[in-house]
Amino acid sequence: MVLTMLLGWWKLDRGESSWRDETVSYAVGERSLGQLWHLLHNIDAVHGLYYFLAHLVLSVRDEGVVSLRVVSVLGTVAAVLGVEAIGRYLADPATGFLSGLAFLCIPQVQFYAQEARSYALVAAAVVWATWFFVRALHEQRRSLWVAYGGLLALAGWLHEFALLVLLAHAVTLWRSGRGATHRRRWLAASTAACAAVSPLAVISAGQASAQLDWLGRPGLGAWLDWAVPGVAGVALAYAGRRHCDVRSDSGDARVGMGSVGLPLLLAPAGFLLTISLVHPWYVDRYVLYGWAGLALLIGPALGKAQEAVRGVSDPRRRRRATQCAVAVVLCGASVLGLVYWQDRLPSSRTDQVESIWGLTATAPGDAPEPILFQPARRREWVLARPAVFGPLNDIALKQTPQASGTLYGMEEPPDIIRQRMLQYPALIVLQDRQGQPQDQTPAEKTKRAVLRTSFKLCWVISIPGGEWTTYVRDDHTHTNPLCAPGRDIHS
Repeated sequence: MVLTMLLGWWKLDRGESSWRDETVSYAVGERSLGQLWHLLHNIDAVHGLYYFLAHLVLSVRDEGVVSLRVVSVLGTVAAVLGVEAIGRYLADPATGFLSGLAFLCIPQVQFYAQEARSYALVAAAVVWATWFFVRALHEQRRSLWVAYGGLLALAGWLHEFALLVLLAHAVTLWRSGRGATHRRRWLAASTAACAAVSPLAVISAGQASAQLDWLGRPGLGAWLDWAVPGVAGVALAYAGRRHCDVRSDSGDARVGMGSVGLPLLLAPAGFLLTISLVHPWYVDRYVLYGWAGLALLIGPALGKAQEAVRGVSDPRRRRRATQCAVAVVLCGASVLGLVYWQDRLPSSRTDQVESIWGLTATAPGDAPEPILFQPARRREWVLARPAVFGPLNDIALKQTPQASGTLYGMEEPPDIIRQRMLQYPALIVLQDRQGQPQDQTPAEKTKRAVLRTSFKLCWVISIPGGEWTTYVRDDHTHTNPLCAPGRDIHS
């Protein structure tokens, strides 16, 4: 726990930077409860419980996104302790400790331990639900199944894809050879959890197209990110198939670490990847909890390695083996330390909203320049600290995010956007970098068409994750020095 807290607090402010998703968490958390309720009726209901939690945290102490990152650090602490508890229960204290340590060291876990999003909390809820599930398989106590169902419901309300863990638990239950009583109780607990989350599932299903249209079908990289750890997990499970010292009060067949860890690693992510071939819904952070399965497989392997070193009878060979083990640990720590350092740099995220603060700020007394966001989602760059920018002449905006109950505000109809764009001799456009997927809404098509046919791109400032650009209307290019012939627009 101490190590998790130390790693979590290390460079938690990430160079005083944040990125677009964290900006959304912070901006929504700052809304009133009425505004938040209005938002969830329109969009992002899947994160509703987390947004309410963010609202409570920010009402107690508002230190920007860092306050919300602290919640993720605490969620990671809970998840690490949950993995340790599972390993302790299924094997012994040493294996539990090593499993928890392995989970803590996984780079993806460290990455999302410092994110102002819900994924660390989801992982914690799923891991502790798995702990109750494992205990319920070996102890004749209905209260364990009640706690299991309750934690599943909590995980589902934090993010409904957490319920994909039921696929892993179904495989574990099948492999355990438990009788009809266990199957009925598991089915009852699972059904109750799904029923509790069903209102959220119904609402978010209607919002899915608006929320996930930016996703594409998983490419080769996504499949490799799942398959390579999966192959390693299969190898570890095969090597440690005899490591299953499970206490059982009923005399049922014992469950090993591999029977719990391997399905948890493979089933949720594999299912979501497969579904994404038809409906692109896969993002690795949605199933972050699956890495707990790999940790439960690594723990016994580390325990066996430790026993092998200690079991060498010849003092000289034991000393040599110990030295080799220490060298391996130091090399691994060096590599992981470099990865953790990179993850704590502002450049580790898709963008950095603070990079545009000075670019769009308006000097006192000056009229704000016309600004266009392309696509409208990039308005998230100014959500967290609107006071930094002063008044913005956001020419496409009809209603603010708070008033419209949306994440990024409601924009004017395409015809009005076209008229307003053509009113100005020059526009500042905050946009994605070239080559990014383009939104296909009528408003976004209109923005692109007007810029292409009536404006000239005369200045580009690259910012992390996007571009700050100046477009000059065609009939003003001859008088604007930014559009001078031969000038490098990137200078």
